[in-house]
Amino acid sequence: MGYFGFLISPTSLSDEKIRFVVGQDESQESILDRLQEDGFIRSKNVFLFVSSIRHFTAKIEPGAYELSKNGGIIGVSNTLFSPPYQRWVTIAPGMRKEQVGLSIQKRFGWNDAAYEEFINTAKEGYLLPETYLVNTDYSGKAAADYFMNQFQQKLDEGLYDKFLSKNIKTDTAVKIASLIERESGGDGDKKLIAGIIWNRLDKNMRLQIDATIQYVLGNENDWWPILSGKKLSSIESPYNTYLHTGLPPGAISNPSLASLNAVFDWEDTECIFYLHDHNRQIHCAITYEEHLENIERYLK
Repeated sequence: MGYFGFLISPTSLSDEKIRFVVGQDESQESILDRLQEDGFIRSKNVFLFVSSIRHFTAKIEPGAYELSKNGGIIGVSNTLFSPPYQRWVTIAPGMRKEQVGLSIQKRFGWNDAAYEEFINTAKEGYLLPETYLVNTDYSGKAAADYFMNQFQQKLDEGLYDKFLSKNIKTDTAVKIASLIERESGGDGDKKLIAGIIWNRLDKNMRLQIDATIQYVLGNENDWWPILSGKKLSSIESPYNTYLHTGLPPGAISNPSLASLNAVFDWEDTECIFYLHDHNRQIHCAITYEEHLENIERYLK
């Protein structure tokens, strides 16, 4: 065996499968460096040469792969230029479950039946926003169960105890957090919004939160439609917080940990009204008259 043959040969006789994760924004150069450093290949330059002949201009896709050191450069190359067994999935804060399902459908090539299975299994508010590596062979149900299990882990790690310390049921906390997520202009005002929501609930006032109407009216063309000009109190739905007192029957989005934390660690305030100006800065008011002044000052 010549030197070139040595360079493409296996680095080990072991057939152990080793998980190799390619980061979402990782450069091809970084991937090759790690392959050589971790002992999967002897030479990244030879790997690049062999791969360019066998796979032309293909690039290694972000995700997770199972590699063996007994495959040599050709075996490693064949695996890495095939689809990964896990792909990255990001759930952004404030997404509703349909948005999450459509994102995965596009990423994994699900058919409509798999998407519907995901929607029918997933519980709104219980898909924790985060970036995950998810098995590409998951069914819609398996994917929904996976994400909800991740949420349950966060509950078990202390979130549930924090809710319990304030005598807040988990389902109530998730509903409120979902409202905070859609209403906040950023993490900086979440606790204040939480305090205002609690104030309104304590006073048995209607929450009058626009995001609940957006949830009712949203569809695949626009999940969170702008409501200007609409008579909000005329839209009949149990989610309409302009019509009905108290919390909506379910969460309206999937809230971040910051929003969930704000539910039990709210800011004490006398305010019961708030708005965001055109720069997404929050302004709150104790009385409706003050609120009208804020509207005049910041929105006109």
